[in-house]
Amino acid sequence: MKRKLDYTAALATTAAVALLAGAAHAQMGGAPQVCTTTQNSPAHNDCVMPTASAPGGGSFPGSFLVPGTNTSFAVHGFIQFDLTRDMGPHAGDDSIGVDSVPLEGSGVSQATGAHSANGGITMGVKPTRPNIETRTPTAYGELKTYIEFDFNQTAGSQLGGNADLFRLRQAYGTLGPWLIGQTDTLWEDAQTWADIAQGGQDVGIMNSGIRRHPQIRYTWLAGSGISVAGSAELPTYNAALGNQIGLGTTAGAVLTTASANETTSYSNTPHFVGAAEWDQPWGHIKFAGMAGVNDYRGTGGAGALNVQHQTAQWGLRLGGHLNTWGKDALRGGFWYNHGGADYSAEMVQGGELYNTTTGAHTATKEWAGYATYEHFFNGQWRANESFGYGHLSGNPGFQNATLLANLNTNMFTNEVNVIYSPVPQTDFILEWQHFSRHVQSGANGVQDRIDFQSKFYF
Repeated sequence: MKRKLDYTAALATTAAVALLAGAAHAQMGGAPQVCTTTQNSPAHNDCVMPTASAPGGGSFPGSFLVPGTNTSFAVHGFIQFDLTRDMGPHAGDDSIGVDSVPLEGSGVSQATGAHSANGGITMGVKPTRPNIETRTPTAYGELKTYIEFDFNQTAGSQLGGNADLFRLRQAYGTLGPWLIGQTDTLWEDAQTWADIAQGGQDVGIMNSGIRRHPQIRYTWLAGSGISVAGSAELPTYNAALGNQIGLGTTAGAVLTTASANETTSYSNTPHFVGAAEWDQPWGHIKFAGMAGVNDYRGTGGAGALNVQHQTAQWGLRLGGHLNTWGKDALRGGFWYNHGGADYSAEMVQGGELYNTTTGAHTATKEWAGYATYEHFFNGQWRANESFGYGHLSGNPGFQNATLLANLNTNMFTNEVNVIYSPVPQTDFILEWQHFSRHVQSGANGVQDRIDFQSKFYF
């Protein structure tokens, strides 16, 4: 699941896009070309918006004017192909996260150990991503709509072929300073995303599976490159994206998790996110905070014990990027997250752990950071070095080794790549990916992978 190439679309969700684009274009130098697609990544800030549309053209690149209306319409996106080769434990998919690295050691059965299955080649096109965008002038400013899909849901065995389902990723509208719909959380910072092939990203970059929240957002442009925004966002209750609560019946029992989903859980209030950003020709700085309540309403059914519980969650984040020379850039950030499982890719053990025997509970706490540097050799070749580190803590008295093997502690990743773009709307990436994972039982694991990726933009 790759989001780094959705840079322009993500930033265009607020009126601040004009400030961000202006800051980026100021660094290009020379005579930039007119953009041919709205799907530009941070690496592709070598084009500018056209000063006038071609005959019949719309108000933004690649769009056309719908006959009989003043609405500009465009279909864009990319086709993505991944070929991966595991150099060690087999991960079994074309996009993996560090939390899924196979383990060896205390609490891990031999059947699931790191050396039970090695190697393996996978190929897939699931992250292929089309989108539809419209823009219409109104008396209150430009009305914009954006809807985006991918195929990253699987109906059955990949061996059967054609098993990937059409999935909604984003759907929102903007009018003036308001955004209403589903898109990336305001806590995210698209300008710091690494230009890498690894879809799960690293422990310093939130996995795309939990970034997109239904929300209502307001952005205020304060001037001098400063923007301030606030959003009310729906809590994400989905076991696959990080349970809101983990259950252990006794200190010696195997950990069970109750699926905190729309059936077993609900929230009486949204989560709130606030952010302030300063954009300048040299780069940008963004500070964000989030707060909310983790609710759990156990139904008493299998895998969901009868627990009625809620606790506060909150987090703070600081990130930014620095333009160095030419089109090179240094990006990064760090944060503290207290119990916000739906704002972290690594908190799959849940935002809170609960001991149903003793009643003890504790929030999962995460410190994480990342940095990435991108160097352009010329107009066709560039390379990236990226790394991330995260530390998780929290244990309400659990002692069983098998249970503790489900609780992540330290995670590290490193990606190194080279990217060839022979024409503006293509990327061919060769990348080495390294993952390291430790858990509370003392078990650990290492994963290495070679990833060849190709993208064709339209």
